[in-house]
Amino acid sequence: IGAGFKALGAGSRAMVEAETLQKKAEETGEELDASAAAEMAEALDDSLPTFLELAWAVNKKDIQSTLKAVCKKLFDDSSGEDNTKELRLKRAEAVKILGREFLLTGKQAKKSKPSSEKVDADDIKARVEVATRTTMAKAQGQELSEEDPEEMIRMAKQISLDARNQNDDTCSDVADDDADAS
Repeated sequence: IGAGFKALGAGSRAMVEAETLQKKAEETGEELDASAAAEMAEALDDSLPTFLELAWAVNKKDIQSTLKAVCKKLFDDSSGEDNTKELRLKRAEAVKILGREFLLTGKQAKKSKPSSEKVDADDIKARVEVATRTTMAKAQGQELSEEDPEEMIRMAKQISLDARNQNDDTCSDVADDDADAS
């Protein structure tokens, strides 16, 4: 619920900021300039991690409820002749092994990328882009190594950073031209 309220607040702030910029442009009769468009994009980018946190909370709840239903069926269902107590104990042992493996994988993932590292919109966008490209490549029969996606993420983030720097330079050039014209 907390993640939902955070996402709602972040989305509302981004929307209010976008509406304010739009009204300002309408009142002056001008179109949104590059810096105003960049402000709107930045407000949405700042909200992106919060939206993903909400999506994670919803998915986590769905996974938990699904696991609960599956485990109830595995352990409590005593219908059928071959569904003995021994079979249910074997199922319980299998679920225990599976849980241990999930826990181990989670711990290893946490060690490789500490949660204290700030997740930014560029990282999220780069990972989504690479996931899409990787899926398409595999669907076409291309083989990728374990390192390929991480390298593609680094490259996508660098391209995004270069584009942002170029956009910042363009915006400052426009501002300088506006100041010179005054």
